Amino acid sequence: MSEMVCYFALVKVFSMNRSQFIKSIALGLAGIISGPTHQLIAMPNKANYVLGEMPVAGYKYYKGESIEHLMQTGDALLLVREPDNKFDASAIALHYGEIKIGYLPRVENSTISRLLDQNAPVTATITDLDPDAEPWERVWVEVRMGIKIK
Repeated sequence: MSEMVCYFALVKVFSMNRSQFIKSIALGLAGIISGPTHQLIAMPNKANYVLGEMPVAGYKYYKGESIEHLMQTGDALLLVREPDNKFDASAIALHYGEIKIGYLPRVENSTISRLLDQNAPVTATITDLDPDAEPWERVWVEVRMGIKIK
């Protein structure tokens, strides 16, 4: 029975266009993701989904510490896909302006990388800065996806 359900789900996914697929992922995430850091935020004609909150991986290996004094909670970060990354084909670098400060953690990047590959409107924002913390816990980001509702 579960194989049949899975087959019908795959048929449905492959018969969707890109926009329908992204909306179904977002609506599915809304039903799956729960907890205090995951929420659905109502906006006129737009739904904004929190995909996760996570520390910046590899922070100490990039230039984040040298510009830490410039960063503030609420600042936007640029998500840059690195599909040719030799360590992780789903790698997503985080940039503050033009400066790479690290990556989304590998355990968090699989779904987000697929969304970015489909040009989904995914954003990252700094949610916590603690200059006294260990480098792997110093900067936390929240990743969101917004979709327009017709």
